[in-house]
Amino acid sequence: MQAAQLARLVADCGGLIEKLALSIPSAFFSEETFDRWSRPLLPIGNLLRALPAEIAIFVLVDRTRIADAEGWLSTLSPASPVTLVTLDVPEGARQSPWIQDLFHVRKGEGAGQSASEILSRPNAAIGPALARCLGWQAQTAMADLDGGNQLVGVDFRLVGASSLARNRFSNPTPDSNAPAGFGLLETLDDRPVHVFGYRAPGGERLHQHGFHVDQFVSVTGLYRNGCPLMLVAEPCLTDGLESRLVDQARQQLDASVAFLESQGFSVIRNPVPFVITPDSGKRLARLYNNVVLENAVRPGRTKQLVWLAQFGDVEDVASFDAANRLIWQDLGFEVIGVPGWSHLASRNGALRCASKVLQRR
Repeated sequence: MQAAQLARLVADCGGLIEKLALSIPSAFFSEETFDRWSRPLLPIGNLLRALPAEIAIFVLVDRTRIADAEGWLSTLSPASPVTLVTLDVPEGARQSPWIQDLFHVRKGEGAGQSASEILSRPNAAIGPALARCLGWQAQTAMADLDGGNQLVGVDFRLVGASSLARNRFSNPTPDSNAPAGFGLLETLDDRPVHVFGYRAPGGERLHQHGFHVDQFVSVTGLYRNGCPLMLVAEPCLTDGLESRLVDQARQQLDASVAFLESQGFSVIRNPVPFVITPDSGKRLARLYNNVVLENAVRPGRTKQLVWLAQFGDVEDVASFDAANRLIWQDLGFEVIGVPGWSHLASRNGALRCASKVLQRR
């Protein structure tokens, strides 16, 4: 007898987005504590305003901040309908806006909406609260995998190498580019798993550049020469200085691209500047690869959409904004630029990190 097909994770590409979630930490509503370089509600508000009316938005906030959230939303007037989902957790207990990392969304193939489920870590607050609001099932995930360290394509998953050891996943053997068995990771979804990482010269163990794969890699939902097409960051400098950090990042990402290609992916590169972040003084990448996209055309549009973080409204990187827009345009997308993400650059996240696609048509 053939085994029943496992329910599948909502992909990072494909059909039109119908539901999307955001999470706003309580501290973000106390903007008097931030300086002019760090206004975290600004880019999140810009994202809300950039979404079409057909997408239902769910914003998770602590119950004690509902009035603040309502006041903030009234200044935005988003086209999309917004539902506030309240959380009863201690003030300050939830410091991260990166909802992408906090849970997984899974939907049975061909099943109705009632089959959707949210998989969270044990004792999590956000996933179960959202599931109650949606009338979905809430489950405990067996695999401790940050959503940001996994990209889900139509027929594959790409997982960052740094997550392998923590979850007791099998590491690809030194003499093979194909991943072996992945244990707990396979409980999430039945798509074949591939790895984002590189091997140091003469080494056997896989390493990963960056915290999460979605910082430097974008799924496009497209194919080139029969291979899934990925967009991978190419580190750049903007100030004419030398940087060992950027040289190292370039070498590691070049090696990561070679490993992706050996696993059957097609890759194009996009320029990503590493710029001094004013509020932290650290040289960090501007995360143009952290995107949200659709591979279908909305009524009234002529092209598929990609929402792309922009930084040139605050920093001197407008040419990189334009270069990254052009890459997506050449791939056949209409680009919706979302400004203001310099305000969250020191937190190492952007559009995909701050949002979670719950349902696609």
